[in-house]
Amino acid sequence: MRSVFSVSPCIRQVAKRQSFSAGINVDKKDDMKRLWHWPIDPLARTVRLALGEKNWSFESIVVRPWSHDLELAALAPGATAPAMTDINADIRMTAIGSLAICEYIEEAEPSPRLLPFNPVDKAEARRLWQWSEENFAGINNTLLDERISQRVRRESEPNSAALRQGAHALNNRLTFLDALSADRPYLAGRHLSLADLSIAAHLSAYDYFGDVPWHTCPDLKSWYARIKSRPSFRALLLDRLENVKPVEHYADLDF
Repeated sequence: MRSVFSVSPCIRQVAKRQSFSAGINVDKKDDMKRLWHWPIDPLARTVRLALGEKNWSFESIVVRPWSHDLELAALAPGATAPAMTDINADIRMTAIGSLAICEYIEEAEPSPRLLPFNPVDKAEARRLWQWSEENFAGINNTLLDERISQRVRRESEPNSAALRQGAHALNNRLTFLDALSADRPYLAGRHLSLADLSIAAHLSAYDYFGDVPWHTCPDLKSWYARIKSRPSFRALLLDRLENVKPVEHYADLDF
C-alpha cells in the first residue's frame, strides 16, 4: 500500500497559505521565509518547533503529502515537504527535508542553541536526532499512515497488521525513551536540543490520534509535558485536521 507520505504525481493540490509568527517581537524581514509542510507530518513539525525556538516567522504553505504541488516541485529535483526557502539570506536559500532545514536554521541563527557547543554533547544530540528520524520512520509508515488513511482520507479498509506492527514498534521506542528521560533533564543531556524537538514532534503526531500509551512511560510523559508547555509548541497544539478532532488531552498541558 502506498504511504500517505508518498507524493502522487497525478493529483494537483492548491496550497493553503498563511503567515505564521513563531513568537513575539519578530523582525518583519523573517516573513521572507516560506515553509511547505503538512501540519501532522512529524518531520515538518520538527522544523516548525525549531523555527519557534529561534522565534522566526515564516509564510506557511500547507501541502498534503499525497498530492503534487507544482511550486514545491520546482524548488529542486525530487523536492518534497518539508521544504523551506529564505529569500532574505545573502544568497537565496532552499533546503529540502527536516535535516537540511534544521541545520540551516541552527547555523543561520545560533542563539538559542539547539545543538550544544561542546563537541561531545553535540555528538549525543546528533545521535538521538538521527535515532528519532530513523526509528520513527517505520511507525510513520504503518501506524500513522493507517490513521491518516482511515480518518483523514477515508479511502481504504483498516490494515490491522500495520496497526499492530506500528503499535508494537512504538512501545519499544517508548521503553528506550522512558529510560533516557529518567536520567536526564533533556533527552540528549542538560539542555534542550534538536533531539528533543524531533522526538516530541513525532510523539505529538501520534498523540493527535491517541496512540501514545502515556501510562506505560511516566518519566517520558513528564518530559513531554515540559516540552509541550514551551511557547514553540503552541502552534502544534492548535493544529486541527479537517473533520478529525484530536483526542481530548492533545492540547492539555496538564494531562
